[in-house]
Amino acid sequence: MDLSKLYSWLKKPILNNSIVIFRIVFALSLLIQTYYFIIEKFVEQNILKPFILFPFVDYIQPISEFYFFHWLINPMFILSIIMLTANIGMLINKIARISTFIFLCCFSYFWLLDKGYFNNHYYFISIICFLIILTNQNNPFNQNNYVPRIQLVALQAMIIIIYFIAGLNKLTPYWLIDMQPVTHILETKHNLTGHKFLINPITISMMTYGGLIYDLCIGFLLLIRPTKIFAFLLVILFNCINYFLFRDVGEIGAFPLIMISTLTLFISPKKWGEVFKINPFNEKYFFHNPIKDLIIISFIIIQCIIPFRHLLFSGYVDYNGIGQRFSWRMKTMYKEPHTTGGIAFDVHVKKNQNKQKIAHFNLSNIEDFSNKYDMPNMYLTNKQKTALFYYPDMIPKFCSSVEKILKKRLSKEIHGDFDIIINANCKVGFMGRSPKETINYNVDLTSTSSVDIKNWLYELK
Repeated sequence: MDLSKLYSWLKKPILNNSIVIFRIVFALSLLIQTYYFIIEKFVEQNILKPFILFPFVDYIQPISEFYFFHWLINPMFILSIIMLTANIGMLINKIARISTFIFLCCFSYFWLLDKGYFNNHYYFISIICFLIILTNQNNPFNQNNYVPRIQLVALQAMIIIIYFIAGLNKLTPYWLIDMQPVTHILETKHNLTGHKFLINPITISMMTYGGLIYDLCIGFLLLIRPTKIFAFLLVILFNCINYFLFRDVGEIGAFPLIMISTLTLFISPKKWGEVFKINPFNEKYFFHNPIKDLIIISFIIIQCIIPFRHLLFSGYVDYNGIGQRFSWRMKTMYKEPHTTGGIAFDVHVKKNQNKQKIAHFNLSNIEDFSNKYDMPNMYLTNKQKTALFYYPDMIPKFCSSVEKILKKRLSKEIHGDFDIIINANCKVGFMGRSPKETINYNVDLTSTSSVDIKNWLYELK
């Protein structure tokens, strides 16, 4: 491949209408997501309510409340309002870039506060916002409306990459042979009309293999002119089915609409130009920045590499969770707890070589454990409990947090130096298989980390 010819092609000016119209439609779709964050009190319920958080980076923490002129100020709520304002600002051409930047900072900050709330579509929104910032947001209705082709290609490429990698992640025996987790998902949708139709083996097979083919092919079908209309209809149908199946999962409501909004990127800029009767190209208004090109290309390459970082680690990614996030592994995991609580924890106090068990709890009765040790605020949200079970790499953080809280509480009762030791029992049925012991009970989980996961998490047999 002649890279110089490719780059020359990417530098050529094209109408920016596809980018601008996408930004507007994308911003309108985001209003649903922003609604969820503010009206449904995402921040209050999921960030401020739990006592323990699992930030992606330790120094990312919620901003504490403070008093100003004798008024109690909640900065997290203020950030939510700023995010909403920025979301609306994305619709206005002159302030679109700065508004997108502000929205990106606020939105990413919220979901980076806790791994338990990580969602592929949160990550997708942040990625697209970053690319929008790098595009030239000129008025599409005057002569200053041409941009280097690379800006449109980058957005299109990101959509194709996400779909294709999501398809590659489904090329496993669990998906192809066991038809998991599709079977489990459909079997649990008892509240949906036509449930008997959904659990029919033919329906399960169609959704399993249809979803796989869709992910692998849809991005390329969107690029080819003869298949474009067909691909558009497929995207709309697929996302409507997603909404039908997962509308009970709260925030999923925004994602299908956001993915449908990306279709505007695959409508030819010339078509948009004909619709809006754009002025002809004027070279003196065209600006090309090679540094911006380098940033865009580097970003796309990084996004192609990150989803495969799990190959650097031993073990199966959907089982141990290492490398599962940021990898477009959507609906590729299904775990079933052997007991109601999922993971059972034993808490011991060790002093002067004497070890005494002081508590036993699981993820369903943390509140009882908290009350026993005068810790009324020490609990997790239901979302966090589910994430803790699905992603074992979060367990050491949880145990070390419990250790710190207990040490502070018990120091009033126990004089001198003592240690808190936490061991765990966990049996998991992975992808419909019979439950197996997954955690080494003999390992003190307060003294380990997700990096050392092979030392305390049994390998998948």
